[in-house]
Amino acid sequence: MHIITKTTLALSTSILALSLATSAVAQQDEIIVTATKRAENIQDVPISITAYGAEFIEKSGVADIHDVALYSPNFTISSSSQLTNNRITIRGVGSVGSAGIEPSVGVFIDGIYYPKPGSVIGNLMDIQSFEVLRGPQGTLFGRNTPMGALNITTKDPSFSGFGGNIELGYGSENRYVVGASANVPLGENVALRVTGKYTDRDGYGKSLITGNNIGGRDNLNLRAKLLFEPTDALSIKLTGDYGKINSGGASIEYLNDTSSPVFLGTLAALSGLDPRLAGIDATQLLTADPYDHDVYQDHRDFLTDKQYGFSGDISYELDSGHTIRSITSFRNWQANSFESAIRLPIQLFPRKNGYDNDTFSEEFQILSPTDGAFNYLAGLFYYNEKYHISQDFDLGEQFCIPVVLGVTGSLPIAQACAAGQQIDASDGEFDQKLTSYAAFAQGTYNVNDQFSVTFGGRYTKDDKTADFSNTINNPFVIALSVRDNEIQNNLSIDEFGFGDSKFTYFLNASYDMTDDIMVFATTSTGFKSGGFNTDGTFPALTRQQRIFGPENTTNYELGMKSDLFDGALRLNATLFHMDIKGYQDRAFDGISFLVRNVGSLKQQGIELDATWKPMDQLMVIGGLSYLDSEFTDYQNASPLPGGLPQDLTGTRAHFAPEWQYSAVADWSDELEAFGGTEYFLRGEYQYVGTQNIGAGTNQNPQSIQKGYGLINARVGLRSDDDQWEFSIWGKNLGDKGYCMTIFDQPFSSQLGGLDPVANTQPQRCAVGNPLTYGAELKVRY
Repeated sequence: MHIITKTTLALSTSILALSLATSAVAQQDEIIVTATKRAENIQDVPISITAYGAEFIEKSGVADIHDVALYSPNFTISSSSQLTNNRITIRGVGSVGSAGIEPSVGVFIDGIYYPKPGSVIGNLMDIQSFEVLRGPQGTLFGRNTPMGALNITTKDPSFSGFGGNIELGYGSENRYVVGASANVPLGENVALRVTGKYTDRDGYGKSLITGNNIGGRDNLNLRAKLLFEPTDALSIKLTGDYGKINSGGASIEYLNDTSSPVFLGTLAALSGLDPRLAGIDATQLLTADPYDHDVYQDHRDFLTDKQYGFSGDISYELDSGHTIRSITSFRNWQANSFESAIRLPIQLFPRKNGYDNDTFSEEFQILSPTDGAFNYLAGLFYYNEKYHISQDFDLGEQFCIPVVLGVTGSLPIAQACAAGQQIDASDGEFDQKLTSYAAFAQGTYNVNDQFSVTFGGRYTKDDKTADFSNTINNPFVIALSVRDNEIQNNLSIDEFGFGDSKFTYFLNASYDMTDDIMVFATTSTGFKSGGFNTDGTFPALTRQQRIFGPENTTNYELGMKSDLFDGALRLNATLFHMDIKGYQDRAFDGISFLVRNVGSLKQQGIELDATWKPMDQLMVIGGLSYLDSEFTDYQNASPLPGGLPQDLTGTRAHFAPEWQYSAVADWSDELEAFGGTEYFLRGEYQYVGTQNIGAGTNQNPQSIQKGYGLINARVGLRSDDDQWEFSIWGKNLGDKGYCMTIFDQPFSSQLGGLDPVANTQPQRCAVGNPLTYGAELKVRY
């Protein structure tokens, strides 16, 4: 597959050579994962997996899943103008947003499926382990895991005694953190664990129009777990959680190297319509630093995000050694956002999105004992989801001014426009109901002490129905749609549906070459359910155009897991090749994104994880991935600006960096003069290679983000009994500017920004986090 490059070989050789030259006096801690629905040592699980335990997460100052993505090979997360529009990507493929498209990467917290990327943007707290499972996970984790899964486990209550921790922090942007957890035994076989965390910070930038700070955020998370074990055979665990986020929206900058004189002139003219902008040099402000988070545009963005959930996990061990397990869950997620979507100095067409998602799931499992030659897991799964999306557009304060309407000098038309409905001038409503059933089984046969084969399968049936309506409450919206081929149209479609069933499988063989080296081979399949386009469009989509079909993935892997040099070096590697059929991709029509099945995609590469502990004081952790991406069939793709539909066969997918790597060095030692108090130093480097991060796949060179590296550091002191710890930290110490997503300037043609000859138009950038720093105190009791 031509994916083992000289650079990869050089890196591996360097790690090995360095380890050989070092006396291996320290062994690594065992990492326990639940990727197979059983607690196992990560080195015994023959799949491509990167896992982080509680200690790593605490030492790294991981706050959310965005932080974890920077450490893990072939795992990225990007955000856009709406904070609910996360794109969770493994091996260069991931769905974006919280609309009708299903995720390519499933997220599971304590065994519970979280269906929308927007529902997992909150604090991570009291984490036991975070597992990144690469490749299809359909057999054990089910639907919507064709590229992989994130398996997150939080800490359980313990009967061993009262204890917990307190966390306090303060940092740049007036950021403060208050967190606590408490483990409370309530009897010999009952225990409660309660956790809470609150964070608050100002925004990273300001509005150059109002001078106000933008992008501030506060985040509250609460969780309680009750564990009851009335007998040695029966365990009952009940969990409740609540989360809330208030955010001022992301910084969306104008990329000045994509500018045009006509576009700048138009924005300068529009600035003259607002008395607040009198005397402001619009051109100078628009061509300033595109990564400083200071924006020259109307910015009134905000997001309110709430969720809560309840789950019950009951397991009972039979006399035969088999375990019966039931996992029941109910969750609700709601989010409401207001967005200055057009990003102009005047307020024009602000967008309001609302999401309301209710899910209920039930999973039954039976797990065999593991002491025989054959062990297995089988189960049934039921899932029900109700989902409502609203998308409304106001006209905006300056919409009905004659020059904006394009009817300069015609005051009666402007007055007629102003007399129409201004709030919710366009009102879109989407309702979806989903029912999914599945049956699954997976078994492992240990042929002998060295050789094992695993085979599994899952049958899934999905049924979806939906209603959609888009009501235009101001006739001038329709008039402009007809004139400019933009905006939206009246439409109502009732009771359109989609049904699908699929069998996915997992086949694996593993061989222990020695006690410390295992090799494995895998072939597996996965699928992502089809769905519906949820946005209003012009011209209006037909019933059939609103439906897109499923996406199917076939995966092949060759891998190795090893503990070398008496356990000082842990080196895991996976070669993979994935074929994706019916690829679901988004096209941008100037104001809305449409999903369709566009063809096929090939993703192949290598993933390396290495941990080196040459001595008790030093730990070095590294991860590297190389990704070869190619559309094997993508005809009639989205055009370049002002161009015609194109054939992208043979080109690379968006959001698929060729290289990604990270390195962490952690040193800790005692200060003998201070009674054994320990000091620690931690340095990190995280690199993401060049990639096209355009929101719509059209290979526009204007939306290429060059490769960049981030430097983080942490220094501090901790007590010899680990009862307290104080640290000072910094992230992105080089204050590197970069974009997470790039998208076309809305209404670019009408604003004079489109150059149909050069196929260019102005681009907007969702800016990544700048330099941040702070201090933390943790107390354990």
